[in-house]
Amino acid sequence: MKDIRRLIYVPILHPRGGSGQAASILNGRGKTVIKEGKSDKALIAVDEMWDGIASKIEGLNLPWDQTRIYQDGLPVCGSELEIVTRLAENGTPNFLFILSLMQKRAKLEGTENLDLLLQEYDLLSKLLMKRSNKELKEAIAEYQTKSRKLLTLRDEFIFDRIMNTLQRAELPIVFMGVMHRLDKLLEKNFLVSYVIYRLPFRSIGAIYNA
Repeated sequence: MKDIRRLIYVPILHPRGGSGQAASILNGRGKTVIKEGKSDKALIAVDEMWDGIASKIEGLNLPWDQTRIYQDGLPVCGSELEIVTRLAENGTPNFLFILSLMQKRAKLEGTENLDLLLQEYDLLSKLLMKRSNKELKEAIAEYQTKSRKLLTLRDEFIFDRIMNTLQRAELPIVFMGVMHRLDKLLEKNFLVSYVIYRLPFRSIGAIYNA
């Protein structure tokens, strides 16, 4: 009988453009990442979400020295720790939390294909630059079509990455945007345990997820 291992899966939301921060930094497009003020309702709600996620995960009492972290938007590049540290210093809540887990001896793993992330980042940047209603509608249609295909490729890469890097005795914890369908791929090889906090869709009108 096949031994099915446990995997912790955490669906998350990103503020507008947030999922592309790591890739843009590495590619030199995001030398300064600016977090909008706390008056922004979207960012306040995301911060609250991460407080809730942190509380739930800490209550699981996981074996941190045997836990490997996978984060969407974090490319395989050799500079993963530098990227996480930089974004944490900038106040990005998910990377602040990841650093806290690493301080408990959890291991960080590069998760995504950089080229695919940059394609996603460019699509979203193009969308956000449109001004007229006609241009915006055309850009939205293009984004929806191309981003779905990119998302499938990204999920396939992440799945392979997990399968190829996870050690036998390790517990994976996966932080993944809600639009991903990675969990459906993982269910064939893992017993997926979800950590779900109240996702504030109603209170956030300007959240994008990639």
